[in-house]
Amino acid sequence: MTTTLIAAALLFATPVPGTPAPTVSVPATSAPATAAPVTEAQAVEIAKARVPGATVGDVERDDEHGERTWEVELTKGGREHEIHVSEQTGKIVKQDTDQADAGDEADARDEADARDDARDEADARDDASDEADDSDGADD
Repeated sequence: MTTTLIAAALLFATPVPGTPAPTVSVPATSAPATAAPVTEAQAVEIAKARVPGATVGDVERDDEHGERTWEVELTKGGREHEIHVSEQTGKIVKQDTDQADAGDEADARDEADARDDARDEADARDDASDEADDSDGADD
């Protein structure tokens, strides 16, 4: 059956003298996405642009109306802002604002400090690794 279809396609695809050659359009296939185009850090920056000067609290992945999002919690001026940023487009798909609980701003500051500490520790490990590489005597 496949051979017959291929032969028929070739027969009909043969150009007739004096007529333009037919064009064939093949739809492009895309591989499934393996990584989110919008990183956690990018989602935080997008959310902070919406609420300038806010302190970042929790950041986690979430589903919002069937769409994968980054849920970024921000606190500013006694208000807690929950911003949902699409992992695929980087657009804000939802924003909620509530009165912050008494400890929300302090919790957000503590979480931000913990993230900064983790980044500092990673930088220190990288620096130590670089120094070890530099002192091994090998020429680069």
